[in-house]
Amino acid sequence: MKHAKVLLLSGLLLALCLSSFFAVWRRANRVHSAEAAAPHIRWSYTPGPSPLSGIALSPNGAIHFAALDGIYALSPEGQLLWKAPLPFGPVVAAPALAPSGTLYAASQSGKLFALDTSGNLIWQSVSSQHKFFTPPALGDGDALYVTDDFSDLFAFAPSLGANINWKHATYSAAGASDDILLGYNQYGEGWSRTSPVIGADDMIYLAHQSWLYQLNPRGEVLWFIQLPVVQLDFPAVGGDGTVYVEGHNPPWFFALGRDGKQRWMARASSRIMGSPVIDNAGILYFCDSDLIKALMPDSRQIWYLFTPCNSGPALAADGTLYLGTNGRLTKNGPRQSFLSAVTPDGKLKWKIEIHGMVRDAPAIAPDGTIFFTTDQGYAYAVSDAGSAPMDSPWPRFQHDAQNSGRSPFYR
Repeated sequence: MKHAKVLLLSGLLLALCLSSFFAVWRRANRVHSAEAAAPHIRWSYTPGPSPLSGIALSPNGAIHFAALDGIYALSPEGQLLWKAPLPFGPVVAAPALAPSGTLYAASQSGKLFALDTSGNLIWQSVSSQHKFFTPPALGDGDALYVTDDFSDLFAFAPSLGANINWKHATYSAAGASDDILLGYNQYGEGWSRTSPVIGADDMIYLAHQSWLYQLNPRGEVLWFIQLPVVQLDFPAVGGDGTVYVEGHNPPWFFALGRDGKQRWMARASSRIMGSPVIDNAGILYFCDSDLIKALMPDSRQIWYLFTPCNSGPALAADGTLYLGTNGRLTKNGPRQSFLSAVTPDGKLKWKIEIHGMVRDAPAIAPDGTIFFTTDQGYAYAVSDAGSAPMDSPWPRFQHDAQNSGRSPFYR
């Protein structure tokens, strides 16, 4: 009998111990799972303290950007794959990646050049004589369209050689009569920085000072319109072909149809950072200095969130907006910088402190990883909910993570 009681007590004690062990294990596992699901920095990489260009993502997950000493390619885990020299001087514009994996970069020397998937130089253009500060847009085949710091528009095709296919000189120092159609740059070198964008019908849209132009792939101007601002910035193309563009001095936000007629204009608080983005319902989101805003397709405001932002947003499939934001001004040191996530209804979801301000809009990988660079020389990978980029008319600056500058479809 005593032996049976001892066995029974031992069994109860063992069961109690096992129950306690599994309770602790489940609690620890829940904490670990919660930590894994929480937004966090997966890795950061820095080649030095100088500003980096924006990100371009390849289909195999490689991350590309330009630094002071070369073009870098990193693996999705943040390991250096290769580094290519800058053959023609500094590159400040984000690279653009063709579907073949060829990388196109725009140099401040006024040249475009191409690298293969191993970083080897495979093509270079003649010089445009002015500086490139923004990415080229990728047209049909290997067509490339790029603007210089005077908003001159150049067309190249590497398969045809190094020469310029055609150009539209929007600048003349004397304002010559042959420049009346496209105006002239009254502010001088380096003042104008914008990129051409391409609609799904292959039409090219160019912003120059107060003018917006539509050109066909042969370089013929189909229409142009002057808007009541001093300088237009980066356009975005909606699902029905509407072109959205911000101008400043004074700050206005415009919608123009494919026919070149203005649909509406809405007052902005200040200069919009980067370009607006557009979701599948046609809602527009943008960084308006100290405000993140959402507008209906007819310009009615849906919401705004007061937070100082420093980059355009990128849209994830679940509707989350990712963009760079700043902390409050302080007397004791520099402002803090963050990558922030905002919900589709305008609530701050989270923010993570980073080194330096976000440059171009973040790039979202298919697995939901968020990649971006800063003006302090850091490239980052951040994990959140794992939502892929939104497949919408214009989900980020230059449309996509490859910086193609091209809208793929119309409704």
